[in-house]
Amino acid sequence: MPGVTFFPLSDVPFLSLFFNFYGYYLPIFLYAAWTPLALYDIGESKYSSNASKIIWSLIILLIPLIGAFIYHVFIAQTLNVVVRATMVFGGIAAFLIVFLYLALAL
Repeated sequence: MPGVTFFPLSDVPFLSLFFNFYGYYLPIFLYAAWTPLALYDIGESKYSSNASKIIWSLIILLIPLIGAFIYHVFIAQTLNVVVRATMVFGGIAAFLIVFLYLALAL
């Protein structure tokens, strides 16, 4: 068929294809998980002032991943500690595994 190129999937190992896909979308998945939970925690916080809530909301939204990571590790109050640690450190562990695999595969 003219104008159509085919991607030879049989030539690419499954793990390479999987980790390249996962490595590309993992930061987006982490941002989609961490940011709403951090903003929810900010909204539910009873001990913070409105100014600190606004500042933290801006930090989380303007510094993707790093702002939400810092908030979850040091500031978050309403989420369970085990859930928060699993979410944050599990996401970082998955990102490091994918990053190391992709670095060693080159």
